[in-house]
Amino acid sequence: MLAGIERREDSDGSDHRMLRRMLRATAAVSLSEVEWIRRTRATGTVLQPRVSVVDGYVVGYIAQWRDSHSARLGPAIIDLDVGAGLSLPELRDGWEPDPHAAADAQTEWKLPRSVAPSARETVLWADAELWAYALADVRGFNKTLAGVASSERAVWRWAASRVAGVLALWSGRIEPDARGAFAVAAHEVGRSALATGSRARPHIFQSPAPDLDKAAFALAQLCRKVHDPSTESDLVGALITSIATTVPTSVIGCQLRSGRTSRLQS
Repeated sequence: MLAGIERREDSDGSDHRMLRRMLRATAAVSLSEVEWIRRTRATGTVLQPRVSVVDGYVVGYIAQWRDSHSARLGPAIIDLDVGAGLSLPELRDGWEPDPHAAADAQTEWKLPRSVAPSARETVLWADAELWAYALADVRGFNKTLAGVASSERAVWRWAASRVAGVLALWSGRIEPDARGAFAVAAHEVGRSALATGSRARPHIFQSPAPDLDKAAFALAQLCRKVHDPSTESDLVGALITSIATTVPTSVIGCQLRSGRTSRLQS
């Protein structure tokens, strides 16, 4: 199924890429399935449940990415065709098991906006200190990654998923058409996360190990007018390290090694 998507992308794959990038962004910042549903729908994406005919349980989704400028809807794609690692069962692997949260998600799927959102989803922060928290998070993440053997493929796929999500969130902040340097980087890194199991948190990154959750939250909830240029520049540098470490042979990695990274800071 993934091969079919990639073939369609050869002619016109922007909708598929945009959808994958947006799903990664909202998954990266969400602490639960119900939060992910709300954040995804808040982007304008049409998200409908796929329900089991046996017991009525939501087992997947159908999504349509919406262009924020033209309001044009992309094609409807079931989660099994979005890309490995992004089906609903695999997305669930990235959240802590919680029966209450699972029940809330089932309700939210079928009755949108019926479960009250938490403050972490609705409150925009105006504290520039969040940039520093994000920087410390990424640096801690990179430090842990430095101790991972190259043979630990499952860890690297998970790390690529996290990094791609954070890059996609930053793209959403500063790239109105979602086609800038951060979007390109998110796409390239995300290709390494198109694998089954890429959402399952590896043991080395179990709490309290930094996992980019603070960076994702800052990029999602920090008011766009709040800046700390020096820290933001350092954060870009730390993410460049994340990219080069996570996907050392990618196009982005080659660009980094040749010194052509200034566009990431534009």
